[in-house]
Amino acid sequence: MIDLTDHLNSLANQLWRLSPACRKVADPASLKLVAHRGAYIAGDDSPAPENTLAAFDRCLNHHVWGIELDVQLTLDGQPVVHHDPACGRLFKRPDISIANTPFDTLRRELPQIPHLQEVIARYGQKLHLMIEIKESWRERRALVAEVQAVLSSLDPAVDYHLLSLEPDHLEGFAALPKAALIDVALTNTKQIIRQNNQLGHGAVAGSFALLSNALIKQIKAAGKAVGTGQVNQPDIMNREAARGIDWLFTDQPLRLLGVQENH
Repeated sequence: MIDLTDHLNSLANQLWRLSPACRKVADPASLKLVAHRGAYIAGDDSPAPENTLAAFDRCLNHHVWGIELDVQLTLDGQPVVHHDPACGRLFKRPDISIANTPFDTLRRELPQIPHLQEVIARYGQKLHLMIEIKESWRERRALVAEVQAVLSSLDPAVDYHLLSLEPDHLEGFAALPKAALIDVALTNTKQIIRQNNQLGHGAVAGSFALLSNALIKQIKAAGKAVGTGQVNQPDIMNREAARGIDWLFTDQPLRLLGVQENH
């Protein structure tokens, strides 16, 4: 997410708290909370940076329903879990880009970045995996085969979903059921819904502030699931639960669960 999107989401989390639907208290244990990049701790020298095993362990330990993670390919075609193309923001190594670095080199230089296989082995069937595809299968031909090979022990749409901001990124995964594919909107909500309908993908996710009740009704009437994010206030969680949302994506899963933790 770009900084402006994060800022607007924070503002929406405050403004939408005025909605009457926020007053009906939801049981967080009954909701399908998805920890966006894990239950990470922001900041320099974090003990649990985003998209790391430490951040995902915090979800497992506190019984969060699912985790969202980002997948990219190394130079030699290995799927690893990292959001940015390069490693400067999180690990102060802007000289290392995922696509231009062999996996063995990446593992030696930045062991915090997990291979997708490590994530599957550690959390498969324990946490629901929402796997964001960051690259196009049209440009990285190894992407589909590598990701599907790692996921072969899991059931699509039961144990995991694939999602992308670019619906065409999911079209390469033709062997998967459409129900396992989620198209994600930022501010282009209606455009993504149109593409979702055209491609027949099984779900739409987007901003809780932009997915209106009418749009949610339209999506569900087509037999599809709906996810909203980033829901970071308990009041907004109440609202989304009252609207019948299938998945709630959040940057603050432990807060929504009422966990008091000193990191």
